[in-house]
Amino acid sequence: MVIRKEKLDFLKLEDIDSTSQGIVIMPITDFLRAKANQNTLHVRAFYSLLFVRNGELCMVADQNIHVLGAQDMISINADAVCSFQSHVDVEGYVVLFKASFFMQRNPTEVMRYFHFLKSRSMHTFVLSKEEKASCLQVVSLMLAAYNSFKLSADYVLKRYLIMLLHMLGRYIVVEGAGAHMDEGDDRIRNFESLVDSHYAQQRYPSFYAEQLNISINYLNRICRAKRATSCGTIIRGRILLEAERLLYHTFKTVKEIAFELGFENVPYFSTFFKANKGMSPEEYRKNL
Repeated sequence: MVIRKEKLDFLKLEDIDSTSQGIVIMPITDFLRAKANQNTLHVRAFYSLLFVRNGELCMVADQNIHVLGAQDMISINADAVCSFQSHVDVEGYVVLFKASFFMQRNPTEVMRYFHFLKSRSMHTFVLSKEEKASCLQVVSLMLAAYNSFKLSADYVLKRYLIMLLHMLGRYIVVEGAGAHMDEGDDRIRNFESLVDSHYAQQRYPSFYAEQLNISINYLNRICRAKRATSCGTIIRGRILLEAERLLYHTFKTVKEIAFELGFENVPYFSTFFKANKGMSPEEYRKNL
C-alpha cells in the first residue's frame, strides 16, 4: 500500500469542507470521497478521530499500515502523513479539528486529559461496549449539530468535542504520563512544537533552550522526565521521521531529501540516517 508523490502537500480542513471554522464532522464514506483524499496522501494539518461502526478501513499513518475493523476508535496526531483505502463498505464517523478550536479557553485544563493528542503517533482506544456506545452517541449529536447549524454551532461543537476528548483521554496513558499536568508538560509541548517548525534549520539544543528562555540543562531534565530521553534525541528523531516520510512517500532523490532536511552533503545525511536506522537511505527505500 505504498503510495508516492512528487512532494508531500498539506491537507487543510478547508480542503475537505470549505465552510470549516476549525472543525469538520462527517461520515467516513464522505470523508473518503473528500477532495484529494481517497487513495492518496497528505500531511494533515489537523487532529483526527476515527470511529468505525461497521466494515473495514485500511490506512497508512507515518509508514505504518493499520487495518481498522468494526468498533475501532483511533486518534491521529496533527502533521501525520496519512492515506486511506476502503475495500469493503465501511460505516462510521470522522471528527477533524485544529487544537485552536478547543483550546481558546482554559487551555491548561483542556490539556489535562488530552495529552494523547500531542504525541507523535496513532492511538487505538480500548473501551467497553457501553463506553463505545456513549462516544458514538456524542459523535452523532456533533454530526447533527454540524449539519444543522454549521457556523453558528461553534460553541455547542466545542463543548461536545471537549466532552468526547475527556471520555477518550481517560483510557490512554502516553509514555507513562498520567492525567496530572505540570509546568514541565507545557515546556515539553512548546519544545516539540518548536522542533516541528525548525528541525531542518536548527538541530542544536541551545537554539531551543534560548527560545524557551531556559538553560540547556533544564531543557534536558524536562525531556528526560517527560519523554525519557534527551532533547538532542528528540531533535534527531524529528529529522529522522521526516527523512523516513520523504523516502517512503515521495520520489525525491536521496540528494534532494538531504538538502531539504538541511544537510550540507549526501554523505553526512547517509551517515546520520544509518547511525539511527542501521541502514543507508537507499537500503531503507529498497526494503519498503
